[in-house]
Amino acid sequence: MKYVFYLLAIFIITAWALQIRFIETIDQNFVQAVITIRHPLLTKFFHFLTSLGSSAVILLFMLIITLVILIRKRTLSVWYMYLFFFLERILNETLKNWIARERPSFAPLVNDPSYSFPSGHSMNAACMYAFFAFFLLTDFPYFRRHRTAVYIWTGALVIMIGGSRIYLGVHYLTDVIGGFSLGFMLFFIFKKIAENFLFVRQN
Repeated sequence: MKYVFYLLAIFIITAWALQIRFIETIDQNFVQAVITIRHPLLTKFFHFLTSLGSSAVILLFMLIITLVILIRKRTLSVWYMYLFFFLERILNETLKNWIARERPSFAPLVNDPSYSFPSGHSMNAACMYAFFAFFLLTDFPYFRRHRTAVYIWTGALVIMIGGSRIYLGVHYLTDVIGGFSLGFMLFFIFKKIAENFLFVRQN
């Protein structure tokens, strides 16, 4: 569980750093630098990537996984997955409203009225795609044999979803880092509980 404390520390430090003018300047300069590389093809690609981090798409994947889990008669795991997701969503919205950081104003390509820190899409991706990978590795021997590939593809997807939020001009780099750190922290907590109480007991 040491990863939980490391990730919590990263989140707290990142949240505290928002008050530092130097960090704010770096954040603004980074977004401005990223948006200079915009291209119609890249914009379509990042719009697609950012949709993968939305709650609607995450829920769609969860419904698919629900069918698989129910076929394997692991009802408790289904309820736990949804509880995990909704707790993650509540925590994200609570922190956004508490910290109340305004979003970047550098020609955003999507409209999002909520606050900026931590990035909800980044947090979604870190939490839930890590869980989906954990599910595949737990339940399917094929994916266990290709464990490294699962890690690489999952990590790349999570990073690109976070990057898409900066490219589209709706988040700062620190927003994404905050979302990643908190999302992965929640995943490791979930994984520990699932291994000890849910998946093992229902196998």
